[in-house]
Amino acid sequence: MKISARNQIKATVASMTTGMVNERLALLTSKGAKLSSVITSESAKEMSLKEGDTVTALFKATHVMLSTAHIDGISARNQLEGTIENVVKGMVSTEITLVTEGGEQIVSIITNEAAEELGLESGQKAVAIIKSSDIMVAK
Repeated sequence: MKISARNQIKATVASMTTGMVNERLALLTSKGAKLSSVITSESAKEMSLKEGDTVTALFKATHVMLSTAHIDGISARNQLEGTIENVVKGMVSTEITLVTEGGEQIVSIITNEAAEELGLESGQKAVAIIKSSDIMVAK
C-alpha cells in the first residue's frame, strides 16, 4: 500500500485505553519518543490491535503545527522537540523538516506567513505539535 501521508513512524502499542467509541493508544516509537493516538474502537477491533503490537503512526504534514518552544495549556497531546533540518519555501506554503531528539524525521507544511513570523530556519530548535486524533495507525 502506498499512502500520501508524509509522516510514517514505526511504533509499539505501549497501552490502550478503551472508551465507548474510541481507543486512546499510547505509542512508543522505535527511537524512544512517546505518541498518543485516538482511533475508533471499531478500527482497533477490525485490526485486532493489542498492547505490544508493532504499528506505523501516520499523519499528514499539514496536520503538524510548529512552535519555537514547548507549549503548556494546549489540548494537543503530542509535542516532539527537535532541530529544523530543512526549510523549503513555496509560493504559498513552507515545508519544514524537523529531526526529533530521538532521530525521527517529521515534515510540516505551514503557511509562508507563519514560517516567517516564527523565524524558522535550519539548525533552529522547534517543537512539532500533533493532535492525537490526527495520528492514524496501520498494522
